[in-house]
Amino acid sequence: MHSSFANADLVECALRFLPDFQCLASTILTSKTIDNVFQQHPRSVVRSVAYNLVGPALPQALRLVRCQNAQLYSKPVGELLGEDDIQKNPVLSNQDLASLVAISTSVQELESLFSWRMKDRRFKTSQLSLAESTRFQKAMYRLFLFSAVYGHNAYESAIDLDSYQEEIDSALREAFLPRKGFFGSFSTPELRDIQRIETFLRGIIARAEGFDFTMIPPATHSPEPSFTLYYAPHNVIDVYRRGLDCITEWDFDTTEESFFYEDFIIGPLKTVLIDRNEALLLPINQKQPIIDGIVGEHDRCSQCQSDTNQGLDLWGPSTRFLTVLRETPTEEPVGGLFDYEIPDYHTWNKADWLCSQCLEKFIRDHLHIWYLGQKVERGDVIPDNCWYGYNCRTQTHKLAHAQKLNHWCEPTKGDLDVPPTNV
Repeated sequence: MHSSFANADLVECALRFLPDFQCLASTILTSKTIDNVFQQHPRSVVRSVAYNLVGPALPQALRLVRCQNAQLYSKPVGELLGEDDIQKNPVLSNQDLASLVAISTSVQELESLFSWRMKDRRFKTSQLSLAESTRFQKAMYRLFLFSAVYGHNAYESAIDLDSYQEEIDSALREAFLPRKGFFGSFSTPELRDIQRIETFLRGIIARAEGFDFTMIPPATHSPEPSFTLYYAPHNVIDVYRRGLDCITEWDFDTTEESFFYEDFIIGPLKTVLIDRNEALLLPINQKQPIIDGIVGEHDRCSQCQSDTNQGLDLWGPSTRFLTVLRETPTEEPVGGLFDYEIPDYHTWNKADWLCSQCLEKFIRDHLHIWYLGQKVERGDVIPDNCWYGYNCRTQTHKLAHAQKLNHWCEPTKGDLDVPPTNV
C-alpha cells in the first residue's frame, strides 16, 4: 500500500466509519501503514468510532460513564458533569471507551426489545427511526445516570429498621431533594421520555413476575421492580432473559435500603411534573412519548377480525411463544402446534396474527395432539387410549389408571363436546 497523502486521507476516512472498537483494532493490526495513519489522528478517529457505536446519544452516554467513573454519588445536579462534557473534554480515555462499550450493548438490546413490543411486533431487532432511537437512548442513559448517582452506590446513611422515625424522615428528605433537582434539569418532553422508559423497564420485570408484557405493570407490593431500577437498571435485560432469580446473585441488602428505593424514580419525577402543572400521565388517546407511530396499529385478528385486540396486542410468529413458555432457544412451541393442525383449522397458518381468544382456542384444541406427537417422535411407547381421553376424571385421583392408559387423546365416551379440562 502506498503512503501518499491521498491514500492516507482515504484510510483516515475509512477508519472513522468503522462501527466499533473491535473492528478498529482489527483494521489497525492489518497494516503498518494503516497503523501509522491512525497514530496521526488517534483522538478524532476514536471519537468518530465512539459516535458510530453509541449514536447521537453519545453525550448522554459519556456523561453517564464519566460520572460513574468519577464516583460523583449523591451530588446535586449542578455538581455533576454536564451533557456538554464531550465538548469540554473531547479526549476519550481507555476507561471511557471500556465503559461505553459495556453500557451501549445493554441499551441497544433494550432498544430492540422496546421496538419489538412498542413499535413493530414483527421484528425482534430495533425498527425505531433515527429520531425515535435518539429519544429512546437519551432517556435510557439519563435514567441510568440517575440510578448510578442517586441509587445503591450513593447509599451511605446509617439508618436501619430500628432508627427513629425522625431520623428516617430526615434521611429520606435529604435523599429526595437532589433526585428532584436532577429531573428538574430536563424539559417536560424529556421527562415524558424518561417516564416511559421507567414504565417499560417495570414492564419487563412485571413479565418476569408473570404479568402480561403488553400491560402497564400494576402496582404490586413486590420490591423487585423498584429495587432493580434503584440498584442496576442496566441489568433489566438479564431479568428478561433469566427471570427474577438472577436478582439474588447481586450483592445487596434490601432490608436496610428499603426506605430509599420505593418510588425511587417515579416519585421525584412526578413531583417535578406536579410543580409544572403537568398531568402525571398522558391520556391514552394522546400520542405517547418516544414512538412517532406504531406499525400495524389497527391490524385485526386474522381469523375473527375482532377489534378487541389490535396491533401490538395480537399474537403472531414473533410473539406467540410468550403465551405458553418463557423465551427459549428451542423451536417456538406454538408454531409446532401447526404441524398437528386438525381439519377444523385448515384455513389457519403460522403467519396468522391472532387475538388472545383465538390463540387460546387454537392451543386448547391442539396442545394434547402436539404433546403426544412429541412423545411418538422420541420413540416413547404410547399405551392404549382411555375412552374418556383428556376429560377423564379418574386420572386425577387414581395414579395407576393415569399411568396405565393414554389420556392425551380425544374422548370417545362421556362428555364428547366438552373442551379439555384436565390437560
